[in-house]
Amino acid sequence: MIWAFPTPARCLRGAAERKRLFEVDCCVVAKAMAARARLREIESGSLFLNLDGRNLEHWRSLRTFLELRCDQLGLGPHDICIELSEAHQPLEPLAFEEAVHGLRAAGFQIAIDDFGTGVSGMQMLYQAAPDFIKIDKFFIKSMPSDAKKRLLVGSIVDLAHTLGSRVIAEGVETVEELSCCRDANCDLIQGYLIARPAVDPSELESGYADRIKAGAATVDPGDSLMIEKFIEDVPTLQEDTLLAVFFDQLTRHPGRNVYPVLGPDGLPRGAVRESDVKQLLHSPFGRDLARNRSIGMTINDFIRPIPTLESTSPIAQRLDLIADRAEDGVVVTKSLCYQGYLSSGALLKLANEVRLQQVAAQNPLTRLPGNSAIAGFLEQCLTHAAVPRLVAYIDIDHFKPFNDRYGFEMGDRAILILASILKSLERDHAAFVGHIGGDDFFLGAEGAACGPLGRILETIGGRFGHVAESLYSPEDRAAGFIEGCTRDGSLTRFPLLSCTVAALRLEPGYRPQTTLELTTRLTTLKSLAREHKASLQMETRGEASDPALAGTLG
Repeated sequence: MIWAFPTPARCLRGAAERKRLFEVDCCVVAKAMAARARLREIESGSLFLNLDGRNLEHWRSLRTFLELRCDQLGLGPHDICIELSEAHQPLEPLAFEEAVHGLRAAGFQIAIDDFGTGVSGMQMLYQAAPDFIKIDKFFIKSMPSDAKKRLLVGSIVDLAHTLGSRVIAEGVETVEELSCCRDANCDLIQGYLIARPAVDPSELESGYADRIKAGAATVDPGDSLMIEKFIEDVPTLQEDTLLAVFFDQLTRHPGRNVYPVLGPDGLPRGAVRESDVKQLLHSPFGRDLARNRSIGMTINDFIRPIPTLESTSPIAQRLDLIADRAEDGVVVTKSLCYQGYLSSGALLKLANEVRLQQVAAQNPLTRLPGNSAIAGFLEQCLTHAAVPRLVAYIDIDHFKPFNDRYGFEMGDRAILILASILKSLERDHAAFVGHIGGDDFFLGAEGAACGPLGRILETIGGRFGHVAESLYSPEDRAAGFIEGCTRDGSLTRFPLLSCTVAALRLEPGYRPQTTLELTTRLTTLKSLAREHKASLQMETRGEASDPALAGTLG
């Protein structure tokens, strides 16, 4: 009998109706594994297999099938990652947890597919403790222009790393989406930007460096060096190490009770703790059982997740999330590979040092990043030429006479009002906001956020002026000005507080020679704005994709 189905999903549904779904799944899996085996001399990497949730109840048979095929093809369990999703998931929570644990105990990796689209994804995350979380393309698509999606993706990544999982962003199709995934600290990406699907494995490319280097962030070596200073010399264990070896380590190092566990590929698999084997360790025959090779008790039976910290990513935000919770310490990675281990004590010392540096680099009044961070953003503008960039200089007008008349405390309030308005742009549009000093501020953005921010900058002066009016006395508000002395001592009238914005938009492909070129041009644009009595003076360098963003706006 020949079956014909219009789509793969309908084929699987038909197989399920005919009670042949497990056979169909195994057939597809066998073909994928055979293709992966042919690639092993060319590419090292895991084969991700989508498992139909309706087959998870047959996990024992599936495990036996996968182990047999691995032996036949010369693959190891670590070469296989089983993707699970909420779709067609019939198992109760306890049965689901047992199935996942059984597959993991055989050495297979686990991933949660399409994370964020269902109603029980968080429960699956808790129970499966996956090696990978694949964020659904719904959140990745249009992420450059959607601040809520950027916030959600960043939160998912932070949660995953705290739980010891790595994150794959699905459906990445543009350089702007890639840049957003980098900013959110995603570990890996999947999508048409890398390659189109191919049936013939020989059509797959062996490298994607040219495709993904666009939008690459400049790594701050300071973070990596700071982390390396606190990394401790702790022996690692392989996931197939006999449990007796772990017992010997505990005996030789009685004060050390957490050991990182690595797979054959050098990637961290989690950690094993003394508390996990304590009952067996101190039982009358526990050590003898651990040394009995016929029983085959290995570290893999006791691995549990451990938080990870990527040394090439900004660490300040991550430390805030894990420093007070990582009682077992964290594993430090570099490009996903194991770099070292930080105990809870070392982690707290690192967190304290990072916070001290943050405080030193912040403006004490607004708590915004200072000139060193602003310089770092300007440096990125030189290297991120593949995406649009926006830099702006914001200055409060007539601040000195206001400060002289009302005092420094009211002057500080005016500065904080403008800082609050700019911080809202940081929150809603992923802008970078810095405080140059005094009443001078800096704003920057990259990617799709440049368009909306370019239009919003028109409104900054009006928003600030409206709120700042409340700082004046009723008489001065009614008059619409205050009297004060100019620098030469003559008495004159000064309008109420407002602000001027000088902005420079750099189109994709335009690469400034130096940061001095940018700051000098911003200073000139500010002078032009004052000359034209304009609240915003914006200039576009390169081929403007939105002509409405260029020019003078009063």
